[in-house]
This record gives sequence, structure tokens and C-alpha cells, in this order.
Amino acid sequence: MHIYITRLAKLSVIAVTIAAFASCNQSAKTDKAPVATDTTLKAEVKPAVVDSGKLVGAWHDEAIKSDKGEEIAYEVVSSGHKVYIQAITFTGKNLTLNDTPPISPSASEIKKEGDKYVSVERPDETYKIDKEGNLLIYDKGSLVATCKKLL
Repeated sequence: MHIYITRLAKLSVIAVTIAAFASCNQSAKTDKAPVATDTTLKAEVKPAVVDSGKLVGAWHDEAIKSDKGEEIAYEVVSSGHKVYIQAITFTGKNLTLNDTPPISPSASEIKKEGDKYVSVERPDETYKIDKEGNLLIYDKGSLVATCKKLL
């Protein structure tokens, strides 16, 4: 009950402040042009909920760097019945892995097909794990990257 009274008091103060500001603002105007008012309701912006999953593995791609010169690694993350692969960046030897990493909006869902994983969004992109545990990335059947196992 106390929370509702406090919120009501804050809303009352805000309403009085807005009314006072609006009246001061209108009396200071000297031109006769009509004042446009915005009567639309503005929604409060809340940060998007970020899903997290369980880290399955991580691999370093030594062949490429980000636009900012950072090292690139790939995380495979499972969340429920889905599996995702996503790129992460780090500098030097400062890679920090999270057991429950957030799934980024740029993550690609992958599905297991036999001994490989296939991208749901890009079926020509496939992933395999070799005998040493390295991640092999294929595009249209051609090997495009070999990434060293980190975890």
C-alpha cells in the first residue's frame, strides 16, 4: 500500500510540474501561432530480454580478426532444444568464457544432421568437429576455416 501512495505522490508532483512548465511556456510566447500538442501515449523503453544458454564449446579462429583488430572465437550454446553458434571477440589472451552465455541477436541456430551441424538460416553453411576437437567450418561444401578448440 505504501508503494502505491508513494507512486501516486510522485505522479502528482510530475503532473503539477508539467502543468506549471506548460503555462509558463505558453505565456512567454508572443506570436499567435497555435501550439501543437502531442497527445500520443509514450511507452517506456525497456531493455530486451536476452536469452542465455549453456556453453557447449568454444573455438578460436586464428585466421581472421574483427574490424577493430580483435581476435575471433566461436561459441556453441544450447538453449532448450535449440543449439546456436555465435562469434565473440577478445584481445590478446584475455578471453573470458561464461558457462551460461547470453545468446546474441547475431547467433545462428544450427541443427545436427549426421556427423555435422547445419545452419538453419544458411543451409550451405555446415560445421564439423574433427578428431582433435577443432571446429571445421564449411561453406557450400568447401572448407573455409579451421578453428582451434578452446573448451
